[in-house]
Amino acid sequence: MSADSPIVEEVRQRAGELSAQYGHDLRKYVEHLREIEARHRARVVDQVTVIRAAPAPAESPREPRSRKTG
Repeated sequence: MSADSPIVEEVRQRAGELSAQYGHDLRKYVEHLREIEARHRARVVDQVTVIRAAPAPAESPREPRSRKTG
């Protein structure tokens, strides 16, 4: 098995630190996030609208090749 990349290791380290900061209690962490949301309401997206790209134009059917008679 290959070793994890430095980025994966850093993400895991920071996740562990963040978890420890809130006593490994997910409810406390969510409470903290909600407090931040309340202080910065203008920065919080309340709904995401997905806009689908227009479909690519269909390729025109190929015209049959003319046969050369000769």
